[in-house]
Amino acid sequence: MDRIAANAFLTAGLFRQGATLRAEVTRVSMEMTTGKKADTGAAVGGDFSALAAMDHALARIGGYGAITTEAGLLAEAMQTALGVLSTAAEDLSGNLLRNLGLSTPENLTAVTLEGRQKFEAAIAALNTRLADQSVFAGVVSETAPLPDADTILASLETALTGVTTAAGAQTAINDWFDDATGYAALYQGGAARAALPVAPGDSVDLPVTALDPALRDTLKGLATVALLDRGLLAGQADARAELAQAAGVSLASSGTARATLAARIGTVQADIADAKARNEAEKTALGLARNGLVEADPYEAATRLEDLQSRLESLYLLTSRLSKLKLTDYL
Repeated sequence: MDRIAANAFLTAGLFRQGATLRAEVTRVSMEMTTGKKADTGAAVGGDFSALAAMDHALARIGGYGAITTEAGLLAEAMQTALGVLSTAAEDLSGNLLRNLGLSTPENLTAVTLEGRQKFEAAIAALNTRLADQSVFAGVVSETAPLPDADTILASLETALTGVTTAAGAQTAINDWFDDATGYAALYQGGAARAALPVAPGDSVDLPVTALDPALRDTLKGLATVALLDRGLLAGQADARAELAQAAGVSLASSGTARATLAARIGTVQADIADAKARNEAEKTALGLARNGLVEADPYEAATRLEDLQSRLESLYLLTSRLSKLKLTDYL
């Protein structure tokens, strides 16, 4: 047999075979490390349509995932704010209706101070922001839906100019909240949000804004007590006590509307959770199917790598005998 140093053809052939084996070892090693086939085209037989369809479906599911997360957080923020209003209304109505000495200025003052603080907390809750977007501002989410509590109360006081009776004050307050030129005129948000797609063929609706009747009716009672704290019907102890009692009744009666609103939002939260579960199941199924196309069999890869290493070692031994090269020289 010719020595390798004296046969250029044999030399080139052996080195080409060695390079091919080393490249194959690198490829199979990569497959073992990543768990993916190095040549995707070969894995799908040159037909990428199924893989592309799966990737598109996975991207779509990812989009739904972002929407369900956003919608879930939005609904949760609404429930939290509604909880603030409900707690304020229930606590204040209880204090107003239990306090039989409201005609005593000192007793009434303590309750009305609480009412003003709870009204301020309610307005702050309705101006809640989530990820730099106002929760109750509808589609105009970049701005707070309501001005601060003092601005609202000042506007109400203007509407109450000249009112001297408890009944007159209650009527004027209700009219201001219900009139388009009153409370609605101070609303700085926009129309209710459109339904959000959360899964293929499925959407959820969260159209709640600060103009919602359940929220507005709660604010009526809270604002009434806050106005008493600001001096409404000053000097008329009996009229002030009568209006405070009426506010307590109003806050208690508005509880049904708040509970209904909370239930509506809760139903949406359940729908979001269901959609999220369906999306996750589809994502898992698609991921498994995709992996079936492109993932490498670890046992097959290990067997293949062992065979390649054996062949590479045999080639080295053959080359070494022919050329008397050291291992370092060959590599």
